[in-house]
Amino acid sequence: MKISDMAVNNIKGNLHRYIMYYLSNSFAVTVFFIFANFVFHPSLDTNNISESVTAQQGVASGLIASQVIIVVFSVLFVGYSTSIFLKSRGKEFGLLSLYGMTKRQIKKYVLIENTIISFISIGTGILTGVLFSKLFFMVMEVFLNTSLSFNISFKALGLTAIIFLALFEIISIIMLFQIKNKEIIQQLKSSKIPKTIPKFSKFKSILGVLLIVIGYSIAWFVPPMGVVLAMLPVIFIVIVGTYFIFTQFSIAIANGILKNENMLYKKSNLVSYSQMIHKLQDTSKVLFLAAILGAFTFTATETVYSFYTEIPRMAGINTPQEMAIAQRGEALNDDSIIKNVKDTLDKNNLKIKEIHEVKGVVLYSVEKEGNTSEFFALSNTDYNKLAKSLGKEEIEVKENELVYNYPYEEQEESMFAGYGGVLDWKEIKLNIGEEVREFKLSKEIHGGVMALNNVRYFNAIILNDKDFEIALEKADKNNIVKYNGIRLDDWEDSYKASIEIEKQLNTGENLRYYSKIIPYEEMKKSFGLVLFIGFFIAFLFFIASGSIIYFKLFNEIKNDGIEYNILRKIGTTKKEINKIITKQIAIIFFLPFVVSTLHSFFALKSLSTLLMRSLFVNGVVVMVGYLVFQIIYFLIIRGIYISQIRYE
Repeated sequence: MKISDMAVNNIKGNLHRYIMYYLSNSFAVTVFFIFANFVFHPSLDTNNISESVTAQQGVASGLIASQVIIVVFSVLFVGYSTSIFLKSRGKEFGLLSLYGMTKRQIKKYVLIENTIISFISIGTGILTGVLFSKLFFMVMEVFLNTSLSFNISFKALGLTAIIFLALFEIISIIMLFQIKNKEIIQQLKSSKIPKTIPKFSKFKSILGVLLIVIGYSIAWFVPPMGVVLAMLPVIFIVIVGTYFIFTQFSIAIANGILKNENMLYKKSNLVSYSQMIHKLQDTSKVLFLAAILGAFTFTATETVYSFYTEIPRMAGINTPQEMAIAQRGEALNDDSIIKNVKDTLDKNNLKIKEIHEVKGVVLYSVEKEGNTSEFFALSNTDYNKLAKSLGKEEIEVKENELVYNYPYEEQEESMFAGYGGVLDWKEIKLNIGEEVREFKLSKEIHGGVMALNNVRYFNAIILNDKDFEIALEKADKNNIVKYNGIRLDDWEDSYKASIEIEKQLNTGENLRYYSKIIPYEEMKKSFGLVLFIGFFIAFLFFIASGSIIYFKLFNEIKNDGIEYNILRKIGTTKKEINKIITKQIAIIFFLPFVVSTLHSFFALKSLSTLLMRSLFVNGVVVMVGYLVFQIIYFLIIRGIYISQIRYE
């Protein structure tokens, strides 16, 4: 029989051992090809770049970065999984050596085997990528608001095939150096060596727990300004702590369970937990890698999802009114502007909830060294009307006093806290006509009642009605502003109308327009695209973390079969054995998931601190989604494992 025939027969006979390895590789190839096919789409031809494709080019750059991540991940994943395969097959290689095969022939045999799987993985991945490219283009059309014809790029085909074939072959060749004569002899004798109770270090166990507590504490209590600085040290501390948790502390806990007679002698726990301590020792490094991989996956998904849900606040569009129009100078008394806006909204079946018309005066401060600052002044009465409509507290401003209205809710201190003398928190000097008047700064309130920032008026002050009338009377016509704030019932459906209004208005210094649906839609598309791409990569990492555990389980399936066969002979029923198997697989499968979830939640707490927003609900949504996939994955692997286990 030829070596190539032996390799083919071995793959056919041990398909269950290779199936997750093959599927994971195929998924990586599929994602890479889909991204590459989009990058090489004719609509993104760099020789014909126009303003309309600039955004598409930005998306293409993001996809190229994602492809690099996929390749780097594939190098690590394929290298590690191949290493597991080779180490678990030492006994098989020893038998082949006894039958007369040289070490060179064994390496050739393994290389042919890996090459066959590589070709099948690449072929399946590209074929799947071709089938799903149209769906991907349809999604991109929504995000980019453009038309993308279905296209299969031969450049993408060639690049995908060359990169992954070279990747798989080079890693396979490098890993073949692990096959050594000394290891073969040791593997032949390994089954005769009795297992001893695994030992653990108390110091390393305590150190692992202590490092996790330190890492979690820093992530929980770090102030907003220190989140970025603390990120790398916390990651390092938590990774080291996680390693000791799996390699030492988990063994310590298992030893403690074995000493607990009430728990140990209950039903089949004696068998389950006595085997489990050995499995934890054998799989500790695999579980550590799966936990860290899962933590990065969950954290990345939670982060992108949190940014997606925080779009309104990040875009600065948590405004009191959905539309704002500021008229000034020549446009001040042009009533046709608002009439045309109302007609356009009515034409698009958008109902106006209310319109607030507020007159304001632009005033300038008298500062040190001749500098000036611009303020938008409104009357006490107008402020209270707006505040009442928004459910805010009304205020009373006395003559010769003013209240500063800081536009944001979140920050504890305004921009004026260290403004170099503009506001000394006692008095402000303002030019009222040709006169300079002093006003006492009586109060600062947070949270704007108008979308002033969005029409480029950044500093709002509230004057007593009499003081405001004086300022209005003495103001130059070009410094009088009429602000129109429009609230809509269904502002999420106002994009088309808002764009139409934007085209109609001749905006400039005297006429400023804002509709929050426009930046909202733009950011929603951008972050939605990031979320979409991130999901692909996160799902790849998620499959890989489960596949690593799968490889380890199925590479030891023969030895497990021998142990279960002994249990069967002494009277253990198949149902009881299946319960034992389920317990063991569940612990190995869900332990990294639990650790990953804890890591990601504390990472999310740091992100919440940075954004000054509670993101706990976002984390729960992501975790529930991953948990569903994890349970499905577990049930599939459990079913395959039980069907493949051999015992009489």
